[in-house]
Amino acid sequence: MALAGFLGLAMPGGVQGLTRGGCGYRAGVLTNGDRRLPEVALTFDMCPTSHHPGFASEIVALLEDRRIPATFFISGAWATAHPGALHALAATDVFELALHGNRHRHLRHLSALGITEEIESGREALHGLGVTPAPLFRPPYGETPAALGAAAEQAGVHSVLWDVVSGDPDPHLTSSALERRVLRRVRNGSIVVMHANGAGIRSARDLAVIVDTLQQRGYALVSVGTMLEECRAPRMRRPR
Repeated sequence: MALAGFLGLAMPGGVQGLTRGGCGYRAGVLTNGDRRLPEVALTFDMCPTSHHPGFASEIVALLEDRRIPATFFISGAWATAHPGALHALAATDVFELALHGNRHRHLRHLSALGITEEIESGREALHGLGVTPAPLFRPPYGETPAALGAAAEQAGVHSVLWDVVSGDPDPHLTSSALERRVLRRVRNGSIVVMHANGAGIRSARDLAVIVDTLQQRGYALVSVGTMLEECRAPRMRRPR
């Protein structure tokens, strides 16, 4: 578990999972969209600047060129160090920018006030660079302490995790293993966690295989915000 936390892959903790409008929650945190809809959300964490390389431009270019909706959870520290990349993401209308804290702190060590401050300082960093993020927050390391619910409510954000872990920070994971890990686990409503800096997906080719296969299977690729809207007011099932 320590290794999973180090890689940012810790699985959601807390109370038993719940379902609301076909969507999955654990400890009050969204883990998946509506299981009745053939949709998948690709999400990319932008972790702080100690991760190298700082920006995987080839991944972003593939998504942009193919008009693939994606949600980027951005830490304030990353945004401050990469303002040009941040503005490029913000200028792409199929991308949704959301919050990943400021310094990528372990929330389990913080009070509700401390968690709120981590969320707000990340948002202030983006605002200071002229970007207004969606009110979505991905807890660093996937940690969901009991204080997160009150903190998220105070900050006015909806906390989001995942149900499919790509494992892309692992430098020993081969491309074929990464693709299998994602494609074998995806279901209706899945939220896939990946990274667009650091080790991340090592090449756009891996992502292209994932995107092509998901679309061939009939999945629509959507943002987390779209999924969340459908959790509140589910639409009719899309044909596959």
